[in-house]
Amino acid sequence: MENMKKKVILVLCLAAIVQLGWAQNTVESIRQRYADYKEYIATHNGDNQYDGAEWAEYYHVEARQFLPGTGGHKEDLYMYWDEREEEKIYASHYIVFATKKYNFAAVDYYEEYMFDPDGNVAFIYASDPMWSSDDKPSSEQYEFRFYLNKGKLINAVVKKRTGDNQPFTDVYSGSTLKKEYEGVYNKYVGDARQIRQLFINIEKEAYNYDE
Repeated sequence: MENMKKKVILVLCLAAIVQLGWAQNTVESIRQRYADYKEYIATHNGDNQYDGAEWAEYYHVEARQFLPGTGGHKEDLYMYWDEREEEKIYASHYIVFATKKYNFAAVDYYEEYMFDPDGNVAFIYASDPMWSSDDKPSSEQYEFRFYLNKGKLINAVVKKRTGDNQPFTDVYSGSTLKKEYEGVYNKYVGDARQIRQLFINIEKEAYNYDE
């Protein structure tokens, strides 16, 4: 009985620490939560719950279409959730992490979004092989990382490379954005809002339990 009480106290303390961490995002705390979510995704097999791995819970949206001039287009969006602390059998969910992979004009793109319990995007990672600051064709490939606290940017990291086999190098890092990166930042923040809204819409239809 005493051991059980200790375990309950430990769980409550950990929960309080997590909530405190969300109260004020820092680059370090965001990186730690990001690593935790990536480990969760890697160790939870969503295809076969009988192979020794735990079952992953998420919404998966797949879109396929044929676009004039660019051909086939396929997009995969995975939205992972956590449960709210509610006193009912089927607690509602809130989005915590999302991955988005798509192919456009034979070029692969990949994005990740991490959210806090209030629905604010806290971290964005994007691999954009075709991005250009002046909207002209570019052979350089870019990676973007944006860290946010309650919707406000606290750090941005931009990397680039000149080819698939070359290492990425830092081209910008700072708590404010250069004007040339404002457009791409606003785009991904807007995409994060759309993903969260899509999650909410699906949640209302697929998980509408009132017990």
